[in-house]
Amino acid sequence: MNKTLLAVESRGHSGSGGKGEDVVCAAVSTLIHALFLGLRDVAKIPVEWEADASVPFIGIKWPEEIAIEVNLLTATVAMSLKEIASRYSEHVSISEVFLS
Repeated sequence: MNKTLLAVESRGHSGSGGKGEDVVCAAVSTLIHALFLGLRDVAKIPVEWEADASVPFIGIKWPEEIAIEVNLLTATVAMSLKEIASRYSEHVSISEVFLS
């Protein structure tokens, strides 16, 4: 059974390089920001967005009623984030919330 993603959060996705040279932070931040823009601006979906640079933390959540319709986009970003986390596990932690 396929799981339908409802949210993505990333915490502690920095520390692999110095300020301005941290490719892990840049990659994770870019993927989640692209997902946010794709959902909000392209698909016109109301999303919740939260960020805290001091942690660092980025989170995005979309409405359950459209989760299946945007699954191709959200699953692609989640898969990309998991790939980064598998290679840089000391710098990336990802949590996913699925539709039950």
